[in-house]
Amino acid sequence: MKHFLITAVGEDKPGIVAGITKVLYDKGFNIEDSTMTRLNNEFTVMLIVTTEGEISEDELKKAFQQVAEEKNLYINVKEIPEEIFEKKQEIGQVYNIVVYGADKPGIVYHVAKILADKNINIADLRTEKSNDLYLLIAQLEFPPDISEEEVQTNIDRLKEELNIDISLEKEEAVEM
Repeated sequence: MKHFLITAVGEDKPGIVAGITKVLYDKGFNIEDSTMTRLNNEFTVMLIVTTEGEISEDELKKAFQQVAEEKNLYINVKEIPEEIFEKKQEIGQVYNIVVYGADKPGIVYHVAKILADKNINIADLRTEKSNDLYLLIAQLEFPPDISEEEVQTNIDRLKEELNIDISLEKEEAVEM
């Protein structure tokens, strides 16, 4: 089994997802995980794909050449070694953090710094600016030895320093 990370970026237009996924379908790939979104007027694609076939990173890059030219996309392909793909990281609780307030430089940095200092992983992070208001929403993976209380003091301090609202909520487990 071979695993690849594929990223694509370009001006948003119809047909980007169809073009990229056609190449994957034609080459016998399965999409394991994906995020695709528009940021301003740019469309971004991040995919983890797998195949039973024997294809190299360079061959897969070449397979995307036509769609990259037609849709004016920058496409990157990275092979993921099996031991990295299969590696499972032990995590404790999953939390969501929501930050809301007047837009100012450094909000993402200050929140990310608090989390990094406690070895908390950011699994997903989204931001949006609307006029002068800034919104940050992130899913966090706490290490097993860190509690919410250990982080809350730093969050409360940051709320005061930046005059923003921050809420931290434990995510309830969902069985699939």
